[in-house]
Amino acid sequence: MLTRTRTRIGGPPADTRTRTGALLLTASLLLTACAGPSASVNPDPPPPTTPPNSAPLVPAGPVLNRLADTLADAPADNTRGPYQYVERRTWYRRIIGSPGPAGWPERVSVDQLWRTDDAADGRLVSVDVSGGTCTPDGGSGTWTGQTGDRFDQPPPSQPAALRTHLLLTAGPGENHPQHVVGGIAMLYERHAPTRPVRAAVLRLLAEQPGLLAQTGVTDRIGRPGIDVILPYTSRSGVPRHDILTIDEHSGALLAAYSAITGPIPPQDPRLGPDYPATIIADAAGYRLYVDSRRTPNTHTPAPGCQHPSLQPGAGQHLAAASGDSARLGPRPPGPLLAPRSGR
Repeated sequence: MLTRTRTRIGGPPADTRTRTGALLLTASLLLTACAGPSASVNPDPPPPTTPPNSAPLVPAGPVLNRLADTLADAPADNTRGPYQYVERRTWYRRIIGSPGPAGWPERVSVDQLWRTDDAADGRLVSVDVSGGTCTPDGGSGTWTGQTGDRFDQPPPSQPAALRTHLLLTAGPGENHPQHVVGGIAMLYERHAPTRPVRAAVLRLLAEQPGLLAQTGVTDRIGRPGIDVILPYTSRSGVPRHDILTIDEHSGALLAAYSAITGPIPPQDPRLGPDYPATIIADAAGYRLYVDSRRTPNTHTPAPGCQHPSLQPGAGQHLAAASGDSARLGPRPPGPLLAPRSGR
């Protein structure tokens, strides 16, 4: 059984789905005041202030269209096998009870998914690598897509058709740029897109109003890329950026996160005194797309704690990466894909 949860990238939910008992896309804390379409997306937002020595923020359309015209190969283009393989690493705040003096504890998880193109067969393995250790994290076993779920079928390679595909699970009115951005992040959690699909993703992003681009950035493990940034204000009045980091050569998605970019306005007191802290913690998620290719079987690469980079002690670099510097001024937690919270 596949259950679906609408989420916004990184904080309040973009589009994510969870499998009962074996979570590939773990459920986010549903922040009712922040969920749903944003109050506004400025089609011509003022460029945010950037830190010294960083590339300027520019309209994303021309940058993305140029990249779509010159895409290099990604592993999904030149690997072979009956299975698509995607590996995601997620930093999230474990929101349970009230925050302590240091806030809610941060966790780091790794999800590995093998799946056939038709989603009829597959495998999911999830582990926790917080604190330099590797332990099973509730998800390990067979995986199959939901019968009739069109999102699990091969994505189209034309921008208009791809937009429809990405919004298959969207609710009424959920067809704004932030829902497209969230759908792209979700796409990379279920598919290993080949060059035609990656080009369509870039051209679809280029069509979205209000997107900015910043070149010369890196993700948390140092891979060079381009940040595609969507500024908007949530329905509860919280200013945010949803951000996709895209490989500067292949156009593959490297990371997805969000940032709260201004003060959080007063919230309904009925939500409780911890609610503003919850908004910040829920926006603190960061999703790193480590691998996206085809494999010959569901044991390649090695699953779970057998994975060479996930051996006890080897995961320490993952936790250390959570302290990387911000690229858009102070980098508060990021709301792109819903982080794993309340586990």
